[in-house]
Amino acid sequence: MLKNNPFEVHNINYLSPSSINTYISDMPMWVARYLFKVKSDMSAGAVRGIVQEAILAERYQTGNFNYNLLEVKYLTMCTESQFDLEDTKVKKEKSLLKDFGKVIDTNFKYKNLEQYQEKVEVQLEDLPVPILGYIDFRFKDTIVDLKTTTRMPSKPTEAQKRQMALYSMAYPKNSVDLFFATPKDYKKFTLKNLSAYQEQLKKVAFGIQKFLSISNDKHELASLVHPNYDSWTWNDNLRKEAEKIWGEYK
Repeated sequence: MLKNNPFEVHNINYLSPSSINTYISDMPMWVARYLFKVKSDMSAGAVRGIVQEAILAERYQTGNFNYNLLEVKYLTMCTESQFDLEDTKVKKEKSLLKDFGKVIDTNFKYKNLEQYQEKVEVQLEDLPVPILGYIDFRFKDTIVDLKTTTRMPSKPTEAQKRQMALYSMAYPKNSVDLFFATPKDYKKFTLKNLSAYQEQLKKVAFGIQKFLSISNDKHELASLVHPNYDSWTWNDNLRKEAEKIWGEYK
């Protein structure tokens, strides 16, 4: 007999923009990560982004962007993540740190920082779990998410708009900006009329609830989907974990 709260059955305590976006883009990946708790490897690029945000946040306390600390924090995080410091990708990201930092320090000019990495929680009526998110930078009137990338996008993705829609649900009176930085340039998008993306978040959240309600058995749920190993998102490590769930792959 199915329990009333399928999230509790499957040990899911909350949803997030990341989990909702994964469910939309790749249901088998969602099953692997959130039902079978398969962890995704952190990339050197992700470490670079975390470090840039941390140094920028410190600038709001000290008044200075500490370029020297960029490399120290980056190498420390890479070591903690058990990266090979001689790996080509790790060394490439290291070489770009100060270029990224200069673009961010020069152009990220928001004032009156109130919170950094602020946890926000939105509870929908009739959904047993909250949707959680972390705001990079919340200023008095503006919420800003900093994205570091080596290739400047022409516009925000649908997934990014859904992410920002959650923040606008938590702070409906604040404007929301996506700030993209490359080693050479920056671009800022102020997102408006996010109500449609708020509705997407709600619709998919309840869709996840319905999917989980099909069975108390995660293996039965996994049998309803299958990974597309042609997708670049299924790297060797994830494929090995997927083999344990769906059987051998070739």
